[in-house]
Amino acid sequence: MEMTDLLPAEGWAKLEQDIYERFGVSAHAHNASGAPFTARELWGNRLCPALRQIKNAGTSICAVVNQVVRTEARQESKTVVTDCDAGLMVIAVPVIVRGEFIGMLGGCGGLRDGAEPESFLVEKLTGFSEDQVTELCSDMRQYTEDDAQAIARYIEDRVAEVVRAYEASH
Repeated sequence: MEMTDLLPAEGWAKLEQDIYERFGVSAHAHNASGAPFTARELWGNRLCPALRQIKNAGTSICAVVNQVVRTEARQESKTVVTDCDAGLMVIAVPVIVRGEFIGMLGGCGGLRDGAEPESFLVEKLTGFSEDQVTELCSDMRQYTEDDAQAIARYIEDRVAEVVRAYEASH
């Protein structure tokens, strides 16, 4: 079973747009192997797209945290709220149908509870100067732990709606 069996890619893209507009996070849907499939990129900050432009930085930060949260969400069958190596919030809600993990929907970006980005790591991976990293992070949104949990609950509710609709029709 694939994520697009539940909802077409355009439907998942609409959910990503909704999460992005509501909470200001970079929203994303991934299939069971961790690949995004909606072809939509919504950035909740300026640092993340800059990281993605540098091959090793995007791989070293984004791919690693994606693999970690996917594994945890799959094994524990529960939402994961953590931070990536750059220090930014990551939320991953598993999409499970009849006990089968088929993907995840979530959001990332922003800083939790007054945290600061891991500037030293970002500088080393990207070659950006301290001033460049500071500028890219200067308007980064702050989230409390309560905010992060509210985002997670909202995404969980949306995923539950999609799964219920699928199960009702099959």
